[in-house]
Amino acid sequence: MAAPQTITLAWTGASGLVYGLRLLECLVAADRRVYLLYSAAAQIVAKQECALALPAQPREATRFFTERHGAQAGQITVFGREDWMAPVASGSNPADAMAICPCTMGTLAAVACGLADNLITRAADVMLKERRPLVLVPRETPLSTIHLENMLKLAHAG
Repeated sequence: MAAPQTITLAWTGASGLVYGLRLLECLVAADRRVYLLYSAAAQIVAKQECALALPAQPREATRFFTERHGAQAGQITVFGREDWMAPVASGSNPADAMAICPCTMGTLAAVACGLADNLITRAADVMLKERRPLVLVPRETPLSTIHLENMLKLAHAG
């Protein structure tokens, strides 16, 4: 039997964290391995929009989401924002795909410009350079010309 597909899922501080939570639920139900990353701003949004306190420590968060979703041991792994030793930080061991859901325009711009200064943007950078699927779910409107140009830049990058 083949190993389950590994998906990196990142949550940023954009409105709409409920979409990211639902995506995690669906990935677990589809028997995917999930590497979960989230920003400090996502923790604030989770509390405001979903009355959900996202654990600050990766081990605690892994346990929390594994129990919450009835995941198998090792199916969900949460990494800290500065965990440069995480597998998602290297092209030697990239995930099969990545989604940033929701994605702030700041994160989208950082990815478009190759600014890999935290684990979320580094993981996205790895996906682009390894030519693996990367899905961004921007939630901010209205869109400025700069937002649209960054989206176009990413579309051209694949």
